[in-house]
Amino acid sequence: MIGFIGLSHLGLNYSLATAAKGFEVVGYDPNGALTTRCGAGEFPIEEPGFCELFSQHRDRIRYTSDEADLAKCDLVFYSLDVSTNADNESDLGPLTALIHATAPHLSKGATAVVLSQVPPGYMRRLREELRERSPADFYYQVETLIFGRAVERAMRPERFIVGSPDPSRLLPAPFQAWHASFGCPVLVMRLESAELAKIAINFFLVSSVTTTNTLAEVCEQIGADWGEIVPALRLDQRIGPHAYLGPGLGIAGGNLERDLVTVQRI
Repeated sequence: MIGFIGLSHLGLNYSLATAAKGFEVVGYDPNGALTTRCGAGEFPIEEPGFCELFSQHRDRIRYTSDEADLAKCDLVFYSLDVSTNADNESDLGPLTALIHATAPHLSKGATAVVLSQVPPGYMRRLREELRERSPADFYYQVETLIFGRAVERAMRPERFIVGSPDPSRLLPAPFQAWHASFGCPVLVMRLESAELAKIAINFFLVSSVTTTNTLAEVCEQIGADWGEIVPALRLDQRIGPHAYLGPGLGIAGGNLERDLVTVQRI
């Protein structure tokens, strides 16, 4: 049995993808009204393909607000989305409270994986805080879902980035089995490296968006056509066919700007 704790956008998509891979899944949230609605197929999110995937695999996933159900899981994921405030700072309070409230209910030998985005150093401190309070062993895994493509990316990830307290040690068997079902590379590194890897990914996205918008503006000033330049960039192996090369509104809040603020304060 695999558990997902925190049924926000992140938890709902990953728990359903896990059920679609053939695992028995329990989705936990302390909000009983939310779990009741989810059990009835009424979800607080809209993602292409989500309801269809739920209809196909609903027999392998159930939703609960009973913490005792978590003791039946040998692998659990903490999957609560972390919100940002007006200053683009992460509000880690709800996630930390959820972990501290549920970690003591996990079974001895269970593997607990935090999927929620946290700043560098968070996981190491969390492990120390829970050393005497929880029988589970805690890891970190980077998530890279995209709104509007969350089901696609949850089902077919490019790779998994895992933060481990000891990267030289094999990951627990249930965690390995879960990874194997997706058939993609698994990169294991120290906790702090994984936490920073998520920020590094967003930094490169920020640089791509900013560079694209700057050059698109230059095109308007000199009479060039950015649309004619893009194919040349996509054929350059150092940039690639999937680069963010469409001009847009730039960055404003959310994960990208939050990560800029996080690094400035390290």
